[in-house]
Amino acid sequence: MGASATDFINLGVFAKAVAEELKDSLAHGSFGSKRVFTLDEAAQYCGLTRDSFKKKVIRDQLRKVRLDKCWRFDKADVDAWIDSHKDQIAQETAA
Repeated sequence: MGASATDFINLGVFAKAVAEELKDSLAHGSFGSKRVFTLDEAAQYCGLTRDSFKKKVIRDQLRKVRLDKCWRFDKADVDAWIDSHKDQIAQETAA
């Protein structure tokens, strides 16, 4: 019995689909449905250490909300801040 062309999976297409799915899940991680982050979560979301992110919050005056004596960060504000600092963050996280 010979196998026809339709019996095989196009590995290139399959690999690309899997890679895209992984990329999306890693990009959103556990943050996908959250709107408000703690300081540690916001730092992790940005790919920075807690201390590095805290310094940037203070220096760049990143918008924050104070709840229960702790800083909280709206995901939309963090995303806007990331967009405005893409080049700078890429250089620092690459080092």
